[in-house]
Amino acid sequence: MVSTDNAWEAFGKLEPYYGVFSKPYFLTKNLSGDARRVFFETGERHVHQIFGVVRETLDPNFAPRRCLDFGCGVGRVTIPLARRTGEVVGVDVSESMLAEARRNCEAQDARNVTLLPSDDGLSALTGRFDFIHSFVVFQHIPRERGEALLDALLAHLADGGVGALHFTYATRASMPRRIAQSMRARVPLVHNVVNVAQRRPLRFPHMQMVCYDVGSLLRRLQERGCHRVALRFTDHGQHLGVVLFFQRAATAPL
Repeated sequence: MVSTDNAWEAFGKLEPYYGVFSKPYFLTKNLSGDARRVFFETGERHVHQIFGVVRETLDPNFAPRRCLDFGCGVGRVTIPLARRTGEVVGVDVSESMLAEARRNCEAQDARNVTLLPSDDGLSALTGRFDFIHSFVVFQHIPRERGEALLDALLAHLADGGVGALHFTYATRASMPRRIAQSMRARVPLVHNVVNVAQRRPLRFPHMQMVCYDVGSLLRRLQERGCHRVALRFTDHGQHLGVVLFFQRAATAPL
């Protein structure tokens, strides 16, 4: 199995913006000043929508003071979060992504951001957070590992704190396409051949997609005291997902 960590470090070195938001407009060769502006505008809109859902469904007075952005990439969401809160911590498995995020934070004067390397135990993190966020990240992490990371994130959620975490749960891809995707993830030579066929660099990294069991995710939330839950579906073409909004607050079972 090709290491997903290695793949994201490769994206960080080769195509950091495309790795975060996979549209040709954000390839390095197209990344003009206008494209970069549009890229961060998508993050502003995303944070506006996320905060709106939280205030509508969980806490009308939601105003987090300390936020965690898991899988922060180059800072697309981290920087907009920094404009709305006192402190933001961004973590990512790719040192190259973190380096680009630091440059973006400096350029946009986001001085209340701390950027840290991520590992399976989130060992660099300390303290608790009022808000924990992740979007289009878990879908690239193998399920068993991703569920363990979810547990680690929940251990850092403050009492009364809110989470907004995105997971894919189904695919519309045909069976032959699913088999081909599995082979690309497991056998590097197969992926290299596909890269050549698609006129990409031979070692262009593979963006693995993973589906999660929503029931297993909800069980983890319930067992860890996150009893107030809402959701919003996502639809990224072939990949169906859900953003789980939750608050660490005990409620009596029905």
